[in-house]
Amino acid sequence: MNKKMRQYGRMIMVLLVGLVTIGFSKNTVQAANITAAVTTDRAGGNCRYTVGGLDLTVDTALTVRVDRSDNKQPVWSQEIALTEENVVNGAFSGNVTLQDLKYDYTSYAVYVTVGGQTVKAGVCDFSVHQSKISLGFSDNTGSAKRIVTMTASDTSGAVLAPGTGNQVSVYAWQKGRAESTAKLIGSAQNLASGNLKWTVDVTQAGSGYGPWNAKLVLNNSNWTQGRTIASTTYQIAPTCTSFLEKKTAALEKKKSFQIELKGLQNVVKVKSISFQLYNGKNKKVHTVVAKKSGSKYIATVKLKKLKYKLELYTVKALMKDVDGVVQELAVTADADEQVIPGSFDIKVKNNATSRMTLTGAYIPGNIKKVEYVIQKRNVKKKLGTFRAKAKKKNYTAMIPSEAAGRYTVTAYGYTTWGKKVKLADKNYKIGKKNLGKQGWHYEKYNGKKYKFYYVNNEKQKDLTKVLKLKKGSGKFTIELNRAAGVVTIYMYNEDTKKYDIPVKSCSVSVGRDVRTNAGTSALNQDSSYTPIGSYSVCTNGEAVRYPLKTMHEPDGSIVYARWCTHIVGNVYFHAIAVPVQSHNALRYTTYNRLGTPASAGCIRMTVADAKWIYDYMPTGTPVKIVVGNSSKPGPLGKPVTIKSSYGINYDPTDPEISDSQKKKDYKAGKITGYIKKNGQRVGFDEE
Repeated sequence: MNKKMRQYGRMIMVLLVGLVTIGFSKNTVQAANITAAVTTDRAGGNCRYTVGGLDLTVDTALTVRVDRSDNKQPVWSQEIALTEENVVNGAFSGNVTLQDLKYDYTSYAVYVTVGGQTVKAGVCDFSVHQSKISLGFSDNTGSAKRIVTMTASDTSGAVLAPGTGNQVSVYAWQKGRAESTAKLIGSAQNLASGNLKWTVDVTQAGSGYGPWNAKLVLNNSNWTQGRTIASTTYQIAPTCTSFLEKKTAALEKKKSFQIELKGLQNVVKVKSISFQLYNGKNKKVHTVVAKKSGSKYIATVKLKKLKYKLELYTVKALMKDVDGVVQELAVTADADEQVIPGSFDIKVKNNATSRMTLTGAYIPGNIKKVEYVIQKRNVKKKLGTFRAKAKKKNYTAMIPSEAAGRYTVTAYGYTTWGKKVKLADKNYKIGKKNLGKQGWHYEKYNGKKYKFYYVNNEKQKDLTKVLKLKKGSGKFTIELNRAAGVVTIYMYNEDTKKYDIPVKSCSVSVGRDVRTNAGTSALNQDSSYTPIGSYSVCTNGEAVRYPLKTMHEPDGSIVYARWCTHIVGNVYFHAIAVPVQSHNALRYTTYNRLGTPASAGCIRMTVADAKWIYDYMPTGTPVKIVVGNSSKPGPLGKPVTIKSSYGINYDPTDPEISDSQKKKDYKAGKITGYIKKNGQRVGFDEE
């Protein structure tokens, strides 16, 4: 093919292509300015779309398609012919309704196709605004009547669900069961833009205890089935306003406490309440049934039922309703039966005493007594046990200081059932300066100067061992203060040449009569008078002493007196006489009169004191009996007398009575003190 032919062919091809192109363009003319938009009337359930930029010379039809926004699936479409009747100024408007969309409440995308151009008109919001809706229950779990609220978080007045005729109801079902078991508890209300409230009875759905589910269901006449738009949970459980332990002085005295449950409320009527007590190891140790008293359930718990275990207990309440269902209350109570040690204070004084004070100590069932046990540091042996005096909530004892050094004191409390409980302990130090007076000191009493002996600031009331006295020897004088009922023995002082060393004092009973017409020499069995005057031991110069002597009472009866030392006439120092020759024939009422006028003229004494005079006072020792003064008994004071109670028929100072018997009676509180065979005095702390 020549060159000209090839050029001609190219021209023919260009012409053909041009012709084809011109024909295609005419059949597929597309509008370049198509626009589309939607507006949603949620309340009316209508979505209106508008298409603009139409040209009827080329645009003869349009198609509207609606897709779900969530899965982009088309759900509705419509082809519409465009005419001069429905296109105004190049715009066409149409509607898509909820009915068109089969009342499926969700969000939709609207598309418009004109010719070959598809335009997204917008989104039509036919969804329920669940994110703006919440369901709430009042929290009184023990009440059948509850307040249910639907709250709308959008306060602008937005329509929560599209269309008309929307109503919401409340349903409930027990957690763990199928949702199909849900029952209506809140009747239908019209759904608006604001909040809603129901007063419901939760027992309409059931009265089972524990968690429950609740849901807000949207209903409409166009729906075949309700739709859940909000949900929550609530509880059904018994409640109370208070659950606690109560203690009173009366309960403490009975070694008991109370558990009180107040303001109990339950959806079903209560039949009974019981309390279970658990120890610190979470072991159940006791169960007690409560009694109803007004709005309270009360039970008394005895410590004996807890085996007197003093600790913190947890109390659980079990409620049984009229349907026989048992439910445990969510709250618990504390029964605090723990020992409170209190605070311990020690003040070491410079007078050989230390003041021990325990404050605020507590033992359930009350503290019977408190004792302080003293030990020297690093020494196991106890140095002494001292009982504290109770005053209100303070327990105080004055402890004598025996020697300088470091000590530990332990405070023990005794329960009313006899158990010894350690409360507190503390270390303290006694220095030499704290021991006070030591040895001999001259001091005045009632205007006269006497020589006293001190051990650790304590004036010694019996110098028998200090002076190393020997029986029947030494220079002494005896003075009887008849008004005070006190005998004081003095020893001669070689330094002052006076009888100014008080050796010992004794509480005695003198004659019942305070006057007589008979002289001293005329005293006989008819006299009950202790004569005033100056005499001596065995005034007649003879050693008239009797380990046991038969005596005649003014009423003619015969009695037997031990350790008799003659003074004058029928007057003797002697132990309290008994009707028979026995160490166990002493009436406790007679013994308790010691220290007051009670004799037939003689000077009655304890067995220990009568034997001391019998042993140590030489014949010829001066005996001076004065009227005296009860307020000034003597330089050594009047010793405290032991008291006996019913069933005690012996003298607690008598060495012939076994120490074990005395100890037993002392611990039982039948005697207030006693003297051991070795001379140790027990229970004389008050002197």
